[in-house]
Amino acid sequence: AGRFGAPPAPGPAVALDLRAERLDLGRGLVATGAAAALGLEDGTLSVRDLSAKLAEGRIAGSASLSRRGGLAVIAGEGTVADVAIPALADGGPLGGRLSAALRFGTSGEDVAALAANLSGTGSGTLAALNLPETDPAAIGRALARALQIEDPLRDGRLQALVAEELSKAAAGTTQPASAPATVIGGTLRAGPLDLDLGAARWSGTLGYDFRTSRLDARGTLSGGTAPKGWGGGPPAIQLGLAGPLAAPERSLDVGPLTNGLAALVLQRELETIELIEADQTERQRRRARIEMDKARAAALKAAADKAAAEKAAADKATADKATADRAMADKAAAEEAARQARLKAQAAEEAARRGLVRHRP
Repeated sequence: AGRFGAPPAPGPAVALDLRAERLDLGRGLVATGAAAALGLEDGTLSVRDLSAKLAEGRIAGSASLSRRGGLAVIAGEGTVADVAIPALADGGPLGGRLSAALRFGTSGEDVAALAANLSGTGSGTLAALNLPETDPAAIGRALARALQIEDPLRDGRLQALVAEELSKAAAGTTQPASAPATVIGGTLRAGPLDLDLGAARWSGTLGYDFRTSRLDARGTLSGGTAPKGWGGGPPAIQLGLAGPLAAPERSLDVGPLTNGLAALVLQRELETIELIEADQTERQRRRARIEMDKARAAALKAAADKAAAEKAAADKATADKATADRAMADKAAAEEAARQARLKAQAAEEAARRGLVRHRP
């Protein structure tokens, strides 16, 4: 069920110029003011020089459809120029303009197989891109906040801070960005793509699955103000978008940022330890100097006390000697006086005795 029927029998060649005010391209996309040349020859249906307005831009291209047994085979090339992404997605948060050129081909037994086997090569350009909840300065602010809290490396803390800061503003590209594109298995891949967001850059790949109409953008957002002491390259996180083009969901991985933050926290802890050790060393040096000053003061005081004691002892000895000398002198003087007194007494006695002798009859 669902497979294409048998190829129709060959018929006469047909050539038509088509004009259509509205052309349904499928999946809700409608082109307006379409013009193309249709041809049918030898069982091959061709669409040449297609031109139409789509999503505020234009599309152009050519394609052919042929049958090979039970297979339908499609080959072609096309361009889109300056189409509005919100109009392609029927709204949604993403803004910007898309231009692309692609050569493509596919084959299959049903529509699903055609989508699954779609392949091609080309290039794409994004301009005036607007990304919601992608504040270019978020990484720097998140790091600054993380360094102000205790244990910023605890599970989930840094991721929550980054998510909160990213949600504060949208990011816009400052210039168009182009990348080669390939289609394999129904999925378009464009990259490497480098988006200049002013204070930050996003580098990665874009994917779009034509079978499920889902976007898959994966890359690295880097930049922002790095804290003092940050080593290596600019701070970076893994940032992506996945889901329907009208409502993609943001994916966030702060692993690269966590590694840098861990190194910075470790470095700051080591610096703190070094400061503490230096402070302790300085305190010990001051304490040793104080003790040395105290010992020197005590030694000086002891020397002064000893000198004072020796001087006091010397002064006392001098005083004692002087006292002894005075005592000896006084004693000698007293003895001399006593001797002189005795001599005088003796002389008086002798004189008295001589007088008595002279006066005897």
